[in-house]
Amino acid sequence: MFRLSSLVLFALLINGCDTPNRSLPYALSITEEGLGSLHPDTPFSQVNTSLSGFEFEKLSQITPGQNEMIFLMKRGEKILAQIVSDPSGKKIAEIQITSELIKNRYNQGLGDPLPTGKTLHCKGDICQNENEPSVHYRIDQKTRIIKEITFSRL
Repeated sequence: MFRLSSLVLFALLINGCDTPNRSLPYALSITEEGLGSLHPDTPFSQVNTSLSGFEFEKLSQITPGQNEMIFLMKRGEKILAQIVSDPSGKKIAEIQITSELIKNRYNQGLGDPLPTGKTLHCKGDICQNENEPSVHYRIDQKTRIIKEITFSRL
């Protein structure tokens, strides 16, 4: 019995070391409503407490005429998304998906092809679905592979 428990524990430790980069603590998708429990009306100061199971690193981006705050949403060392404030620092302006682990409601994410459809409209390499005008996709125009997903209502 002890040998089996030790073996199982050893296997979990070996496999668990790389888990943060391969899975999320729960399914998380980017939709017209936002990213999981992060919605456009979530105060920016509450971003780091709105999603459990993730780490957040707060950064500042200061450019002439603008002062934006950015939360890097992480799982282990892997950055999953960037949440950017509006210039006032009080509201969410954008959510930029940076990981293939976060998908849209159709289970499409970075590295996946974006299929054509009657409600999908593209201008150059930027596409959006008329049912979800706040979610934008930047694609490779030849392969239609999704390169970026951004949620923005401003």
